Amino acid sequence: MSLPLAIQARYQRWIAERHPPESGRLRVRHQRLYIVPSLYGFGFALIALTMLVGALNYQVSLGFFFAFLLIGIAHAILLRTYANLLGVHISCGSAVSVFAGENIYFPLTLHNDKKQSRFGLTLSSELSPNAVMCDIAGLDHVIVQLPVITRQRGRLKIPRLTLKSTAPIGFFRCWTYLQFDYQALVYPQPESDPPPFPEQGLLSDGKKMTHSGNDDFVGLREFQRGDALHDIAWKQSARTEQILIRQHQSPIGATLWLNFDEISHLGTEAKLSRLCAWILQAEAANRPYGLALPTQKIAPNVGGDHLHRCLRALAEHP
Repeated sequence: MSLPLAIQARYQRWIAERHPPESGRLRVRHQRLYIVPSLYGFGFALIALTMLVGALNYQVSLGFFFAFLLIGIAHAILLRTYANLLGVHISCGSAVSVFAGENIYFPLTLHNDKKQSRFGLTLSSELSPNAVMCDIAGLDHVIVQLPVITRQRGRLKIPRLTLKSTAPIGFFRCWTYLQFDYQALVYPQPESDPPPFPEQGLLSDGKKMTHSGNDDFVGLREFQRGDALHDIAWKQSARTEQILIRQHQSPIGATLWLNFDEISHLGTEAKLSRLCAWILQAEAANRPYGLALPTQKIAPNVGGDHLHRCLRALAEHP
């Protein structure tokens, strides 16, 4: 490992030890605040230092006065920048579940229990596409929505947040780290162009259902990756030298079983993505559907609660 990477890794471990995950309402304490001069601050310090050196060299009393005046102003700005973050309370609310690839928004509430207003507070994280900025009036609070990028399904732990401020002038940069012990749920990304619904699957007793007389043959279509082998029209495929799939039309409202094991030639994530797309289509059509996964089985139903239960099962599938 190169020296910069080793230093960065050691710094990240040190930050993780100083800012362990916490639940509930966090308070910014002085032990966890960091402050350094900004680029403008270094320029201001250079001007004050140059004036002080000149006053020492030429023994000019007025030069000493202005040099120490600038140093006093910088000290006052440093204390005000530090106090702008000290004592802020932050709490995290429940985030609405999204599909993988979308931004998930964590609602964060910032409380100000002092009469003095706080300006230019910025919240960001490594997984946020952009930071959010807010001001808090005295004895008030604000709610901000911090976007976080999602890359895969499952439980997403809220990343470490950075709360910083350069107010009131920008000569100093003060910041702290926030680590909440909170997770949100990310659903699988639905397949963009899934094949039609499967009309075969597992029944509640574990047996396979077959096409009944209520299902009408509507035609043939080309084979798509993931189609079941028992739907292949072998005779017609032999004539055309193309693999064709029989299509059947079920009556409106017929119960649909979506079976993980019935999807062939796809990996686990691709199967979950297809099941997710089918669930959304069935819910939009108000058609009762059940979900059969290797680890659990959800009875057919329809509605918002059933939809969330099925999508949650897909998200938490091992």
